[in-house]
Amino acid sequence: MEAIEKRAALYHDRAMAYARALKKPPFHPETVHRLRTHLRRLQAYAEFMQRPKAASSLAKCVTWLSRLRTLDVCLRFLRRRRGDADDLRRVAWVLKEEGAMVAHAGRLDAIREVLAKTTVARLSRPDDFLARRLESLSREHADRLNTALRGLSLKAKRKELHCLRLLVKSLRYQEEIALDTSWGNPRSMAALKRLQRTLGDFCDRDQFRRLAKKMKLACLGEMKMEYRLHRKRARIAVRRLVPPEPSAKLRR
Repeated sequence: MEAIEKRAALYHDRAMAYARALKKPPFHPETVHRLRTHLRRLQAYAEFMQRPKAASSLAKCVTWLSRLRTLDVCLRFLRRRRGDADDLRRVAWVLKEEGAMVAHAGRLDAIREVLAKTTVARLSRPDDFLARRLESLSREHADRLNTALRGLSLKAKRKELHCLRLLVKSLRYQEEIALDTSWGNPRSMAALKRLQRTLGDFCDRDQFRRLAKKMKLACLGEMKMEYRLHRKRARIAVRRLVPPEPSAKLRR
């Protein structure tokens, strides 16, 4: 059980270090990304420990930086594709404005405050609680994922795929927490990571498409094509994983 708290403490220390490193705009994109990732990992730890209030506060911190991250990833995408010069200038300007807004609104101060309050010691539980959670983790995750997959439309809609991505991300990070214990399952975590990446690529393209439409960028047509391509890939990926319905005999 000590290994779990040690991993969680590492997540917390790194999140706080990244939050402190982001002092004033322009913010380093990779530092923003790493901060969001470690906030997500802490959120998953709070969910694992069944601390809903702490998990909700950490999720809110991630949301405060979401648009900043989306704009940066979109700008890098356009640069790789040698996009229209005017598109690049406009997205870069909006990214700069978003960074200024995050700083002016005190978002990073608020994140540091949440992290200061959400210590690993405050999230901790007795060893017998941890043992029960770890023992039931694989079955619980399989049930949650199978239920979500069965609930998808035949052609999964955008919101359905987005919600599935958030679930998969949480399950993956919770599996990561258990890696250093006898209940760890590297194969399960690797499978969740692959699915998260596929769904993440789709969600990124969805954000790019909506951004291009809102800003009336010249790349809108290309973004729509990218969106359809990655939606198809995401639908294929989840369709392969949908478990068969239990037979009538098994339900009795």
